Amino acid sequence: RFVGVGDALYDSGDGGSELSRYDQLNSLTATLYQMAQDSPTCAGAVWGRRLGIFQKALAKRLRDAEFVSSSDCEDQHVTAWHSTGTLLLLRVMGHIFPVTDLRHVVVTPSIILLGQTIAQTPVGSLDDL
Repeated sequence: RFVGVGDALYDSGDGGSELSRYDQLNSLTATLYQMAQDSPTCAGAVWGRRLGIFQKALAKRLRDAEFVSSSDCEDQHVTAWHSTGTLLLLRVMGHIFPVTDLRHVVVTPSIILLGQTIAQTPVGSLDDL
């Protein structure tokens, strides 16, 4: 749900007073924080699985972007970057879990995923920035 709201925020803005996507993200963040405080072991496992899904999706998008860039498909833009909602969720992770720990079951893999994304994902257009 968080990723969907973040993507919709990028695509069509806040949505006015009817949708108020910023308020939705704030309440979802508060809920995620409270869930992580109530059950940290379970929250760590769920975030770990989600990070694995993000990493596999990134690997697939990198393969697809390489294939498309090597073909003659100039009319369509394929990006390997994470969606806005995914990036917002990774940003929220720093507010939910302690980022000052030397090693953390959620934060350390998140940092590795962000490093892999920055190091391996090609910038194909200004939209990627």
